[in-house]
Amino acid sequence: MALSILVSLNLGQSCSKKEDPLPTNLSLNYSFETNDEGWQVGYTDYPSNLTLNDSLNLYEMSYGYTTLPASISPSQKGMHIKGANRSDDLFMYLKKKVNGLKANASYQLDFNIELASNAPLGAVGVGGSPGESVFFKVGASPVEPKSAKASDNHYHLNLDKGFQMTEGKDMVQIGNIGVANNTTQFTLITRTNLTKPFQATTNNSGELWLIVGTDSGFEGLTEIYYANVKVDLTQK
Repeated sequence: MALSILVSLNLGQSCSKKEDPLPTNLSLNYSFETNDEGWQVGYTDYPSNLTLNDSLNLYEMSYGYTTLPASISPSQKGMHIKGANRSDDLFMYLKKKVNGLKANASYQLDFNIELASNAPLGAVGVGGSPGESVFFKVGASPVEPKSAKASDNHYHLNLDKGFQMTEGKDMVQIGNIGVANNTTQFTLITRTNLTKPFQATTNNSGELWLIVGTDSGFEGLTEIYYANVKVDLTQK
């Protein structure tokens, strides 16, 4: 299977009339070999009055499970997401629910994410650069991440992700999507939060929602492909 759970959850089983304990450590590996692994795409921080034509043309929103660019691999699959930041703060994200954790427990999450980007370093763009001004963030929450219409007639995330390069209590910023100087070819890059420990607390059902995404200060088109998402969870 593409999704590798490296520890046994042992849910619903018993041994000598005693339930086996829930795992204190869990390692997840989503490689997108055959499907989207249950990851869902979302957008936020854009006007709530957009027409379908606006979202497809003005904001160029496009996403889905697909083959990675030929410069990466002729057959490897991944999650694609694209959008033009006309609102000065477009946030594009993936989310995924994890079950089988201890209820109301704190876990440390270590992310290791491989993605393909064609944003050059050192380039100049409107509002910021296409590489260094598109900030990559990871996080988790006991509630499902959702975009909701706010009083300013924009959609905003129901979690605290921070603003562009700044962080929030539910997400940390772990770099940008720049790949190299003077290139527009899609290239694999890896981003981790090993230098920024992050913790989240599960809900009453032992669930956490994982979320990864880009918070853009570049007022142009951003397009990336997620090739692999690894997450290690350790109960604290």
